[in-house]
Amino acid sequence: MSLDKFPLDDLRPMLAESREQGFEFVDRLVAEYVAGINQFQRPGEVLFGVYCGQQLTAIGGLNRDPYSPESDIGRLRHVYVLSAWRHQGIGKQLVERIIEEARPHYRILTLRTFSQQAAGFYQAIGFRTGPEIDSATHHVVLDSQR
Repeated sequence: MSLDKFPLDDLRPMLAESREQGFEFVDRLVAEYVAGINQFQRPGEVLFGVYCGQQLTAIGGLNRDPYSPESDIGRLRHVYVLSAWRHQGIGKQLVERIIEEARPHYRILTLRTFSQQAAGFYQAIGFRTGPEIDSATHHVVLDSQR
């Protein structure tokens, strides 16, 4: 679901777990949101959260790609699924929802990951590594007619 309010309190377990796993991007998500740098409020941008009961189990966002001068390139940002909820299809559903949200706004959707496990996950969904795009490890073409 699209988040109308930033879920700082609900993010605390995710922040703790991601730190233990050596991932800094959830901290960066919070820091940039609080500082007003990235609040997912421009056209074509959105932050999604997946709740199971009262627990935030996954988060991920869509921005215009800040590393590209082209306005028709979006970026998948800060996707994280709590480890207890992985391998249940939540991450796939979240990313597929973000892709659908991106289609009317962007021609290409990029991301960057340095995790082999995440790379395999994104490739299984249809992201590819080539041809290379600056500041991205993976991308998917959304609409070749734009």
